[in-house]
Amino acid sequence: MPLTPSEIQDRFRASILGFAVGDALGFPLRGVPASSLSRLPALAEDFAPRPRGRFAKGQFTDDTQLLLAAAESVAQERRIEGRSVAAHFAWLWQEGVVLHPPPRLSETAERLLRGAPWMSAGAPMGAKDPAVLSRSVVAGLWHHARPARLPHDAAVLAVITHKDPTCAAASAAMAKAVSLGLSGEQLAPADFCQRLSAAASESDLGLAEELRYLPRVLGWEVERALAQLRKVGVPASELHETDGLPAHVVPVLLTGLYAALKVPHDFREALTLVLRCGGEADVAAACSGAVLGSQLGSDAIPARLRRNVLYADHLVRTSDRLFHALNGAPAEVAAQVGVRRRG
Repeated sequence: MPLTPSEIQDRFRASILGFAVGDALGFPLRGVPASSLSRLPALAEDFAPRPRGRFAKGQFTDDTQLLLAAAESVAQERRIEGRSVAAHFAWLWQEGVVLHPPPRLSETAERLLRGAPWMSAGAPMGAKDPAVLSRSVVAGLWHHARPARLPHDAAVLAVITHKDPTCAAASAAMAKAVSLGLSGEQLAPADFCQRLSAAASESDLGLAEELRYLPRVLGWEVERALAQLRKVGVPASELHETDGLPAHVVPVLLTGLYAALKVPHDFREALTLVLRCGGEADVAAACSGAVLGSQLGSDAIPARLRRNVLYADHLVRTSDRLFHALNGAPAEVAAQVGVRRRG
């Protein structure tokens, strides 16, 4: 059954909030070995106090910052325009406000700031960082009613920072996962993953095949499934660097999707499952949060997490600007949504 406009607006908010909440829960755990996390209780009950010493409780990372930058660009341009998104990304580095970005992302930003074209500034072939996944949430929201354009524009958002086609495919799959949440359809895991696979197939047939296979893993014991997913597409040398999720887009995407499919009606439990993986679990948890937010709406995100994620009001204002821009509100109305809220 199709969703009402107010329900769609709520799911815009929930998807962006869900991503930020997962990111902020994982931030203080970033890089912690999975073996250490197994002893910590209640990983998704509340945000850890003062993660990494100098950051406030509920602070998210560069991943959510890039999502917000992409959303601001799209709301402003009323389309996904690579030059504008790249400029919004570069501004974060120019102003020195970006938080703990991976080296390849900073190298790309520096090239953009030196005037490199947005289509050629990204990391070279072979670089498959999970950093590409955050802005794909914007593509999923923006194209939820126009699926034909989604794989192309998800690839545009990916290529700004990463040229490898696997990154474009992963971005398209993540965007499709978010967009399906706004469709109102109740899809079985096999149908859901088949649609993600179709979106990814335009850029990477190998990842498309892994997405088709993902529902089979749901029947496995959880530890076995997670142990297998962390290896998919990853060179053995990279697996030796952490006993958690490696900094590779394929296992991070698959793990985030697996949790959303395995625990489809419990936001907290799904994110706990991912956070216990360690390594790059912050990005995977953010992906789970965005997908579940788009499927379940804001009420599914525990109130404590919704309230206490840092800059919660800004997250909601940004999602509302994107929603109003998509639905034809005059530019000045979309831009002033947040001003009315503050008043």
